[in-house]
Amino acid sequence: MTLERFIDLLDAYGADLDLWPQSEQSAATALLAALPEAREAQRRAATADALLFNAALPMIEPSDALRQRVLAQVAMLPAASPASNWRGQVLEALALLFPTGRSLPQFAALALAVAIGISAGFANIGFADAQESDLVSVQIASATPLLSED
Repeated sequence: MTLERFIDLLDAYGADLDLWPQSEQSAATALLAALPEAREAQRRAATADALLFNAALPMIEPSDALRQRVLAQVAMLPAASPASNWRGQVLEALALLFPTGRSLPQFAALALAVAIGISAGFANIGFADAQESDLVSVQIASATPLLSED
């Protein structure tokens, strides 16, 4: 790592090497051990970090003109009532799902996939019950001694 690269990383990530990318930390540590200029740059960066972290942020109040502009834009928004406009919301959701406008083939494919999933789920329920009952029958049959006539 060069001193210039080290200083660029100091500017980007600060003086604490633990906050640096893992791939850069070992090279930075080696550079700090080798160059006094790197240690001085890190010391200056630590001072700047301390000033930034401890500085009180000024209280910023928006101007009256900004408030009026924001309120005017909010007043121009259409009033939305979720209870009365549910059909519009459903149509908007469908438009997001089917952006090409040809929703019938896509909707049919979606409905078919849902129907196949539901029917496969119901089919597996019956299959699992049949397997369990067959297993129980085999266990009962193997536990019961065979009657043999002598």
